[in-house]
Amino acid sequence: MAEHRRWSDMGEMGFVTGMRILFWLSRHSTGFLKLVLRPVLFYYFITNRAARESSLDYLRRLQDSAPDGSLPEPNWRNVYSHMFAFAHSALDKLSVWAAPERFANLEFESRQLLLDQIETGRGAVLLGAHLGNMEVCRRLSQNNEKMKLNVLVHTRHADMFNKLLRELNVHYELELIEVSEMSPATAIRLSACIERGEFVAIMADRIPVSTRGRSQPVSFLGAHAHFPEGPFILASVLKCPAYTLFCTHDDTKYVVRCEKFAEQILLPRGDRAAALTVYMQKFACILEKNIRKAPMQWFNFYPFWNQPQ
Repeated sequence: MAEHRRWSDMGEMGFVTGMRILFWLSRHSTGFLKLVLRPVLFYYFITNRAARESSLDYLRRLQDSAPDGSLPEPNWRNVYSHMFAFAHSALDKLSVWAAPERFANLEFESRQLLLDQIETGRGAVLLGAHLGNMEVCRRLSQNNEKMKLNVLVHTRHADMFNKLLRELNVHYELELIEVSEMSPATAIRLSACIERGEFVAIMADRIPVSTRGRSQPVSFLGAHAHFPEGPFILASVLKCPAYTLFCTHDDTKYVVRCEKFAEQILLPRGDRAAALTVYMQKFACILEKNIRKAPMQWFNFYPFWNQPQ
């Protein structure tokens, strides 16, 4: 297995200047992007041992958890296919902002859940994961003028990305909020978002950037893996409903799947750790269920089951 490394030590996948170029190409020359995709991906496949081995480990655990032959076999061909799916997802992350008309064919299961929440006038927490393409979910804020989406991200480039996306789209109604560390000021800001009826989205399948961030192991694909406590603690502090939200590619279209996770996440002071474990395990089970629907679209190319604590 590859050396132990935090996902946050793997580096950002590019810089803002590079993003400007990619956005322009995504808007005006997708053919060129697809042309250069394969050699770039092949180089990444050959040179990034940690990513290769992490993908293979994931595919093995996935098949072991459902040995009926219905899921991809753990071999190098499928590792490459896994990375190729990630590369295509990365292109779609650009296109969803640069050329949104390409995503008109979007299926949204349980759409009424979020519409009903909007009508209450109070916001909610959306628990997501690195499954499929969450950027398509972020476009939902432009399909409903009442829906304002605030996305918590583990990147110190959040402010620059906000500026870049606003330059690309004058109707941009999304706020990226950098949360490598959760401060009281951030909690107050997010609480105000909820009171205004806005949604707060956070990925709940990666441990925090900060070494002080807390996680705990839960059962996931047949073994214990560390998941972050932060998203669930945040939802309890905000005292609002929580939903799970995933978006995966299904044949010719993206499918958004939403479920009510909890009316309110309650963490009793005397039994907080046990209550957290219950919520985190529930999320891991829901994530497993959605991964089986799109097994090649879970994109965590680091030692997920062997993380340093």
